[in-house]
Parts: sequence; structure tokens; C-alpha cells
Amino acid sequence: MNKINILLISSLAVSMMALTGCGGDEPAEPATETTTQNTAPQRERTIRRSEPSPELPPSRRDEDPAKRIPKVTGQADYEGYGLTLMVDGSSPEAFAESLELIASDSNPDQYRQLDSAIRYLQVYSSDGWSGLPGFYERLNGMTGEEIIERAQRLRAERAR
Repeated sequence: MNKINILLISSLAVSMMALTGCGGDEPAEPATETTTQNTAPQRERTIRRSEPSPELPPSRRDEDPAKRIPKVTGQADYEGYGLTLMVDGSSPEAFAESLELIASDSNPDQYRQLDSAIRYLQVYSSDGWSGLPGFYERLNGMTGEEIIERAQRLRAERAR
């Protein structure tokens, strides 16, 4: 299993544990039976619904970019020019900031392509073998479009 699958499975497990633990703590009342079949007592039914889980903020500033690729989402309502901006891989912090800048001028679909490409290259290219700081340095100076193209070439090579 790759790191993304493990992360998704573990977050799903944590969510399920949280949801099952959030149920009501009140015991159910025993049903009362009457001897006549036509006049059974009617109780009001109560439906308990859990509150929807809050969405994650667009970026997690408390995460260390040297240990995990920052999770950012596209913020523009239009097809922006964020993917034409260069990534700054001089340090993990600079990399995270450049991703936020790219995301601010990209719509969610555009940024999802870049995020997918970065995560694919981290796992399947030799650039990611030296750890995240070295991986960021390898991407330094590339545009989002170039990173996406590089991941597409690697996918095509691996498919052969």
C-alpha cells in the first residue's frame, strides 16, 4: 500500500470511531405492551442525527512541510494562472508558501492536478527517495504545469 492509501484508511477509521462514540448516552426505554391489540400505545419517534464533520481549513499551517507535503486546495472561482507560477523549493517553508500562492490563483480542479502530480512524483520518482527537503529542491524553479507534465511522462513510462 502506498502512503496515500494508508493515510486515507487511517482517517476513515478515526472518523468511524468518532462517529460511533458520538451517539446518545441515554438508554432506550423498554417497550410497553398492552393486552388489547387495537389500542397499542403510540410513542413519538426521535431521530438522532450526528452533526456533519467540519471541513478542514484550506491549509494547515501547523503541519511541518519538511515531514509532510502541505494539503492546500484551489481557492479561485475561475480558471486562473496559478499553474504558471514557479515553485520555490529552496526550503520546506518556502515550498509550502509557494503552493499556497499557486492555490490562490487556481481553481480546485487545477490545483488537484498539481497536488496529484506532486504526490505521484514523491512516491514513484527517484526524486522523492532523498526525503521531502531534497524532493522540494528537485522541484525548485519548475512551474505547476511542468510538474504535471513530468508526472504524466512518468506515468506513461511506468505503464509500458
